[in-house]
Amino acid sequence: MAIAICLKLLLDIVQQSFFLDGLIYSSIARNLAEGVGTVWAPQFSKTVFPVFAEHPPLMMWLQSFVFRLFGDTVIVDKLFSLATCAASLAVIVLTWRRLSGADMDARRATPVVVFFTIVAGRLSWGFANGILENLLIVFTSLAIFFVVAAYDQRRLWCRLGLVAGAGLLTALALMTKGPVGLFPLAAPGIYWVSFRRPTFLAALVDTIMIGGVILVVFGILWTMEGPREAIERYVSVQLMTSLSGERGHNGAGLAAVRTFVRVNAYPLLLTVIVFLIGRMVRRPIAERGPRHESLRRILFFSLIGFSASLPLLAGPRVSSFYFNPSLPYFSAALATACAPVLLGMLDTLPIRSLLIAQWIFTGILGLSLFFVTLHIGLPGQHQPTIEIAERIASRVCPSQSSCSVVVSTCGSVHEDWLLHGYLQRNFHVALDDPSSAPRDYLLASEDCAADVAAYRDVGANVAPYRLLKLGEGSVSSSP
Repeated sequence: MAIAICLKLLLDIVQQSFFLDGLIYSSIARNLAEGVGTVWAPQFSKTVFPVFAEHPPLMMWLQSFVFRLFGDTVIVDKLFSLATCAASLAVIVLTWRRLSGADMDARRATPVVVFFTIVAGRLSWGFANGILENLLIVFTSLAIFFVVAAYDQRRLWCRLGLVAGAGLLTALALMTKGPVGLFPLAAPGIYWVSFRRPTFLAALVDTIMIGGVILVVFGILWTMEGPREAIERYVSVQLMTSLSGERGHNGAGLAAVRTFVRVNAYPLLLTVIVFLIGRMVRRPIAERGPRHESLRRILFFSLIGFSASLPLLAGPRVSSFYFNPSLPYFSAALATACAPVLLGMLDTLPIRSLLIAQWIFTGILGLSLFFVTLHIGLPGQHQPTIEIAERIASRVCPSQSSCSVVVSTCGSVHEDWLLHGYLQRNFHVALDDPSSAPRDYLLASEDCAADVAAYRDVGANVAPYRLLKLGEGSVSSSP
């Protein structure tokens, strides 16, 4: 488990490279911390998303407080992502142990569910790259845990209080990434189907309560001008255009089904391997399959996973990381299935073999930590773009501590979104649309067809682009 965390998560976190979406969200959070934009009208840059309406603002707003505390540093981006990972794994473990009850074998298998979760799909990649699904998983996992905990309560008011808390957490999930956070609404019904308790009527009442809390929260927000305008912008700019396919089709239909299977492939493959080895080593071990209560837990985790993932297949745009909120539950279901066989094999191993294996894995963990240490602070896979952004900023910024410059563009350079991201996140530099009025500086790509005679090359090595400055006597709009 620790080795997987090092190689699948920490290795990416300690490097500077960040997924484009994560760069955008971090830039918005940093801007909010500096008083640029508002929580209901956040801003990415002066030229791109001057009012960001692509997603609800909750995660950016929360991250802005971390910037206020620790300042504008990339460490904040990385640690915020790591914190969401730690919180998510902790909640998954709490849910696992709560459902395991007195089943000591299931409790012993806790590392298995964590390992399966870490290696599933693009989950660890997401936690290393600051995407919205990270905080979405925290809220939805807590909502599911509250429902599970509610049904262990003997007092009615304790149960209803936890269910109301699940409703509030689901509302926060909606404020993080919209309707994809609604799936905890199905948790009471899924719990009843899986465990046949509480009564169907109680599960129905709890479902209505979760929905009622969500409506109350958004009803209160709707009475305020800022939140109401933000909701209207999000619905018109993002939600309706995405559902209608106006924003393009990406991996929908059968491609989405293949993506769904692919993101669950590693835990599924590991489960099959465990059963095959169990049968090869000793048949009785392979027959130590899940017991009746384990089957109920498998059903519960699987149905929660499907409730979080199947609605995505109806959309015209599906990316692999959209399934991240469902992956911990499928991983938990598969871990529940194979844990008895795996523990049975481990119990038959001699103490000497276990000690040797422990020393081997300890050595691998040490090497993994050393490998991660070697990568601390390195640019990572986006090194060329990061270096170009640094060279541009060193020329156009009056000082590294104070830079809020807009640079004109010519040609396809304006479509280099990673460059937009790193310039804005690291240096507050914005790239303007080619059709806009000229600025003091111009960044041109090879396909630039405009007349740039008024500019002179500043000699910066920003290939494949050229950085030009308006010559003496020329007229430009102010930055």
